[in-house]
Amino acid sequence: MSMNQAKPYAYRNQPLTDHIIGCLKHLEIFLQTNPNYPQVVCTRLKDAGIEYIEPSIIEDMLRLGTGIHDLGKAYRLYQERVERYGGGFKDHEVLSAVSCYKIMMDSENRELKVLMLMAILNHHQAFRENLPNIITGLLDQSARNVLRVASSGLCDTVHNLDQALEKLGLSVESAFPRDYQEFKNLFDKMRGMLDLYLRRRFDENRKWLKLYNLLMFPIILADNLDAYEKRSGSASNRLIIRELRRAIDDE
Repeated sequence: MSMNQAKPYAYRNQPLTDHIIGCLKHLEIFLQTNPNYPQVVCTRLKDAGIEYIEPSIIEDMLRLGTGIHDLGKAYRLYQERVERYGGGFKDHEVLSAVSCYKIMMDSENRELKVLMLMAILNHHQAFRENLPNIITGLLDQSARNVLRVASSGLCDTVHNLDQALEKLGLSVESAFPRDYQEFKNLFDKMRGMLDLYLRRRFDENRKWLKLYNLLMFPIILADNLDAYEKRSGSASNRLIIRELRRAIDDE
């Protein structure tokens, strides 16, 4: 594979397309091994006060989150860092969340949209407490860096992602902002939505907000399993990987 075919990278020497496809593969194994998981999520959300959501919609959301959680890595500034230094994707999850917000723009279920954003924003933090400060604080602290990365534009080879995105019914055009101005508009709207639910209305919504981890867990599982397999994972990660594999073990 030539360098141009390999870019954009998810990690040094791993194309982002390969990572997306690998993550989706692990998610499908998880869903086959745990066929009741989407129904469990629906039930938990309904019990927490969200209007009933069909299991098929939850499955679609799990695929979406798993497939797009690293899209933010495709920006030019990140890709230049990979080529120069071998890595450097600080705050990429925030740029991925902007793509999620764009993709779900027309969704009428605002609560599900918020949960998906939280799952993507927090997929490297994993099950921490104090939700308002984690998510909105993260955005406040990272805003300047995120906007700087976005202003660099997408890398020249971003259309290499079409092969993977089409598995989700998406394309580069539908998954990414067209330009910096659209990115900034989406970013500001996303921040406003999260501020509404996680600060101004947090007390009335805290019961269902905490259930974002039900959408986040399969993302973490797929992300870590694919990364470990493709990137020669370290011995220190073996215990975590062994525990994650229990979730897709048929026995």
